[in-house]
This record gives sequence, structure tokens and C-alpha cells, in this order.
Amino acid sequence: MNNSLVASILVKGGFFVYPILICSVTALAIFLKKFFVTNEKNILPATFLVKLNTLVDNNKHEEALELCKNNQSVFSNIASVILTNKDSSLDDLERIVDDEGSKQVFLVSKNNEMLGSLSNISTLLGLLGTISGMITVFGVISSQPVVDPPSLAGGISEALYTTAFGLMVAIPSFIGYKFISNRISEISVNLQNESKKLILKARKMS
Repeated sequence: MNNSLVASILVKGGFFVYPILICSVTALAIFLKKFFVTNEKNILPATFLVKLNTLVDNNKHEEALELCKNNQSVFSNIASVILTNKDSSLDDLERIVDDEGSKQVFLVSKNNEMLGSLSNISTLLGLLGTISGMITVFGVISSQPVVDPPSLAGGISEALYTTAFGLMVAIPSFIGYKFISNRISEISVNLQNESKKLILKARKMS
């Protein structure tokens, strides 16, 4: 999008262009934040997993707990719960881990639904802009016995520019929402798999 087109949208798009602009900035900020949060290094860092499994395999319970406390990844929180409650019954341990896993997935997915909502809101704001522009057009037609085409340009421009801008924000926002949602689904599965592996190993520790 070149600068002249942006300027035309902001000048001729009418009032509803500005709420759509706010939606676009907010959606971009949310997407970038969730993209960073769902990065593998923040969820299941490979180096951490190797060190943790090595300590657990060597029956070094305290060192493994300390490693979890010093790591900021999502799985370190789950691993810490597993190691702390390793002597509980299998059913109790699985329930505790499920609760912690659900909590961690919730924190990772927090605000992602807002990204999807911003896509819908941008579309609706574009539709409102269309209606506003058409109201302007029909207002001109009803007030002029002989309509001068240039006098209709403002309303038509408002309708077209706002609709286009709304879709330009809505479509990338929706794509971003689905991308992050799929990423979170993969994260949930991976966390469950790693948790099950660690539970089996932890219960064998003396």
C-alpha cells in the first residue's frame, strides 16, 4: 500500500476509518506478542528438556527442581509440579498435572480470541462505513432535483474506502488468529506428551 492510497483512505474514508485503524494497530500488537509467547523457546526449549531428562534419569531430584525454578519456559512450571508431587498416587498426580497444564495453556492463549474478534469488528466497521457513505449519497440525491455527479463523490468514496480498509484489516487479522490458534493446539498436544513422559520417569525416582 503506497502513501497516497493511505492518505486517500484516511481523508476520504470518513469517520469509521479511524476505529478500523485502531483495530489494525491493536491486532498487530496482539499477533506479535502471541507469536513471541508461543515460540518454542518459551514453551518447550530443547536444551532445558535434555538437561531435565538427564537429571531425572540420574535420580537427581533436587537439581531437577532447581533447574525448573531457574527456567522461565511454560513446561518448566509443569515439570516443577510433577517433581514436587511425584510421590502422590498416579491418579492424583495426573489430575494435578492436568490442572497445571490447563492453566498454562490458558495463559499462552490469553487474548488470542480478541484477535479473532478484531477481525469481525473491522468487517462490521467497514460495513457501517458503507452504510454511512450510502446515506450521504441518497441525502444528496433527495436534496437535488438534478444531481451533480461530483456532489456524489464524497459519499461513494466514503463507502468504498471504508469497506476496502475494513477488509484489509479483517483478513490478515483472521489469518493471524487461525495461525496462533493452530500453534496453541500443537503446544497443548506437545505439553501433554512431554508431561506423560516425565510423570513415568519421576515416579521411578527414589
